[in-house]
Amino acid sequence: MKASTIWDKCWLRRLVAAAFWIMVWQGVSLTLPTVLFAGPVPTVQRLLAMLPEKELWYSLCCSLGKVGIGFMLAFLLGTVFAIFSYHSRLIRLLLEPAVQIMKSVPVACFIVVALVWVRSDQISVLTAFFVVFPIIYINLSEGMHSVDRKMLEMAQVFRLSRRKSLQAVWLPAVMPYLLSACRVSVGMALKAGVAGEIIGLPRWSIGEQLYLSKLYLDTAGLFAWSLIIIALSLALEKLLLLAVARIQKQWGVPV
Repeated sequence: MKASTIWDKCWLRRLVAAAFWIMVWQGVSLTLPTVLFAGPVPTVQRLLAMLPEKELWYSLCCSLGKVGIGFMLAFLLGTVFAIFSYHSRLIRLLLEPAVQIMKSVPVACFIVVALVWVRSDQISVLTAFFVVFPIIYINLSEGMHSVDRKMLEMAQVFRLSRRKSLQAVWLPAVMPYLLSACRVSVGMALKAGVAGEIIGLPRWSIGEQLYLSKLYLDTAGLFAWSLIIIALSLALEKLLLLAVARIQKQWGVPV
């Protein structure tokens, strides 16, 4: 097999990139004290030691559940309001300032203010919603406005049913925007939710575990939790994209 053919494999390029950054990580760790910067080996050892602990699994379940609730609420309401704003210019004008504010306000500022309104154990739900809603709303709005007018006219001429029109006209135009929104919003929801937990410190949360690791100078623990967050973000993104691809297949939309 030719070298160029081997290098063309996506998994190999990713493996080489990952190995490169692990070596960089190891090199930096050798120049700094362990209390300031943990290397790959102490981080993996700490991660393996954490796996049997119930605090790890309780914190993961609670944080993911709350972030998931915030994400789903933002996804559903973002979709509904995008449809309403497409059909009503008044709704679009009324929503525009609110969406722009949600885009512009720093997450940390919102968390501090939100803690005045809700309990700390609810902050990750509200923070995830705050971050995800404008992403879903804006992307779906742009997708709906990108639909070819001639295709809509043809659907009316041939008197396609709503299902056929949705399948043949709307979904092929909107799906690329939806996939882009999903890729961005999943990671953003998790990061924003954890940031809210670090400030609010609710019991049994990823944010609480990160704060305790920092408080006790457990740098390897901090890095281990960071790896967990990265792995969760990647896994959730893949699962969501698989779910969207399955919906596309069921509706007969080209993937």
